[in-house]
Amino acid sequence: MSMQREDYVLRMIAQMGLVLARVRRLLLEGKNADAGRDLEQAALKGGVDLSFVIALDEPSLRPLLFTAGELDRPKCAFFAEVVYLEWRRQHAMGHAERAERCARRAMLLFALAYEGIVMDDDTRQRIAELQSGSPADAAPTSS
Repeated sequence: MSMQREDYVLRMIAQMGLVLARVRRLLLEGKNADAGRDLEQAALKGGVDLSFVIALDEPSLRPLLFTAGELDRPKCAFFAEVVYLEWRRQHAMGHAERAERCARRAMLLFALAYEGIVMDDDTRQRIAELQSGSPADAAPTSS
């Protein structure tokens, strides 16, 4: 991996951590609209519109996840996290169908990002939540 490429990856991860921590906080505070804006901004910084990441079919999405002819795993991991948080946001707002679409997409992105490599416990936990259809630490939804 070139120095420049490595620098890009590290920057992306650092930026991702800050943005995603802020979005998590907003979601826990029930500030879903603010969280949505931050997620859209994060996705644009990552180079793809969030609605595209969720709406496109897999063959159309794949080329957007490549950099210099190779599957860009950091980018896949970044978007997996963004879509995971969007899933939590949709879940919190009671948008079951959109949440389900986000869950499927996030699982695909996690699979692409971590295929053949060991994933950390936090990531495994998120995938388990997506599979169960319910965020672990979500505020109970008032009906």
